[in-house]
Amino acid sequence: MKPAAAPSPVSKSRLPARYRWAVASRSAAAVLGGYAFASAAAAALAVGLPLTRIEAVFTANLLIFLFYAAAIIWVFATRSAGRAWVGIFVGTAVCYLAYLVLRGTA
Repeated sequence: MKPAAAPSPVSKSRLPARYRWAVASRSAAAVLGGYAFASAAAAALAVGLPLTRIEAVFTANLLIFLFYAAAIIWVFATRSAGRAWVGIFVGTAVCYLAYLVLRGTA
């Protein structure tokens, strides 16, 4: 009688390394870039909304949850990780420039 063979150790994922790096890059773009985009949008909204200061800040902080969720969804819906990074960067830059213009420093 032959003894039972020991279970083989868990093998590496069969997914290629390039695919895993693309997913990691998209995840970083979603978390880090989405946060930067949402922060820039909140700053622009807080300065640009025609409300009292506290109401504008409160409203902007409520709306950034939508911006952050939209950025995360958009990052994973694009065709490539590079396009996701470029889109997040452009969106953040536009929101930051809008903040500077509305604040009167640009």
